[in-house]
Amino acid sequence: MKKKQISRREALKRMGGFFALTAMASYTGLAATSCKSSTETETTTVTGKRLIFFFSATGNSLYVGKTIAGEEGQMLSIPQEIHKEHPVYEAEEIGFVFPLYCFIPPTIVQNFIRKSTFKADYIFAVGTYGANYTLFPEYFDKLAEECGFSVNYISAVKMVDTYLPYYNMEVEKATDKNTEENLATVVAEINRHENYRLPITERDRFFYEGYYRHSGRDRVNPTFTRSEKVVYSTEDCIGCGICTNVCPHGSWKVVNGKSVAEGECENCLSCVQNCPSKAISIIRVDPEPDEPNRNARYRNPNVTLVEIIRANHQV
Repeated sequence: MKKKQISRREALKRMGGFFALTAMASYTGLAATSCKSSTETETTTVTGKRLIFFFSATGNSLYVGKTIAGEEGQMLSIPQEIHKEHPVYEAEEIGFVFPLYCFIPPTIVQNFIRKSTFKADYIFAVGTYGANYTLFPEYFDKLAEECGFSVNYISAVKMVDTYLPYYNMEVEKATDKNTEENLATVVAEINRHENYRLPITERDRFFYEGYYRHSGRDRVNPTFTRSEKVVYSTEDCIGCGICTNVCPHGSWKVVNGKSVAEGECENCLSCVQNCPSKAISIIRVDPEPDEPNRNARYRNPNVTLVEIIRANHQV
């Protein structure tokens, strides 16, 4: 009997459901003081040798985190861990790995750090970025100080810049940024428990100040917004639901066979980058330009879509 063929549209739609089910079936949690009041009740304690907290939209920071974790480290997804009431994390080493949005940690990362307690002999932070890190080390040091803990090591790894309004993904993927060499250096330094800060130059300060003056963005939450102000699904949407599973805030839903964005948004563009139909577009807002290449999308080649769904999916 001849098998019934299905259209590419239907195949992609089924694929979205398959990836979501696979991610949820294999999810196991991905698995020194805080900013919270001392009168609050601590409800969850997680221990380990090397705990690495990460946030990743396209897999860059997830890949860096996995590489640093090695065989003994434990990866914990910030979009999952942030739902714990007042978590306490104890380990020999605690690390944070995340992309830099406008040179600083994304809002979801900052909020997680502010609500949690961290106890470790060695604490490190590694940012991933595409062009400039500017005042990131200074900002993270200040954040840690506000939350009552100190950081031993702060560095960053230059990778594909995934911010679509400014960067063509095909050009970025073809650009050699010495990512593997720099990552190997970071891993070795962390394994040696080195104390280090990325250097900050006067040019970095000038660039940082100029950017924020020109953009008018908030200096603590520069990209945090509402998803309906940032992205929308086009007529090419097939309702596969992948966007609903990669969003760290769960701000997409499928209505009458088409994806609709509504809710909190990091402006991480995970929905745009991971849509198999390239059916999600960005709403242009001054002073930012239009996308240079709407047909070019990116996911780190060392990370699967299932891993991103597992890390970001909100139930």
